[in-house]
Amino acid sequence: MQSLNFNDGYKEFCINNDETRVIRFNPADYGMLERFSQARKNIIKSVDSLELKAGGEDELDETAGLLTEVRNLIYEQINYIFDADVAKVAFGNQSPISTVKGKFLFERFLEAAGPFIEKEIKAEQAASQRRIEKYTKQVR
Repeated sequence: MQSLNFNDGYKEFCINNDETRVIRFNPADYGMLERFSQARKNIIKSVDSLELKAGGEDELDETAGLLTEVRNLIYEQINYIFDADVAKVAFGNQSPISTVKGKFLFERFLEAAGPFIEKEIKAEQAASQRRIEKYTKQVR
């Protein structure tokens, strides 16, 4: 089979300097902004509706079921944002709604990824603007 090769913008990032935990996505993908906006709403809605109950075995089973449901939704939404399977690598076996110093683990991950995404999108915008100006200044 022949292969069509082109630069698709994908880059690799290791998680917390652990080179066995690598995610791959295109940080300059403009679609990531709209996916992030929608996924954020979905995650907030899911986490806000989470009501954990303390009690007997029935409550434990119900709580475990709710946690699984929310975890799966967060994994799905994180993967949707990045258009790649990154959630399992990012969180390992920890629940993305585990908290670290009061913040959800998934929040910390998104906050860490944000600056990379912002930097790449700005660089792509600048490169695109230079290319456009090369052609538009000839018309002026």
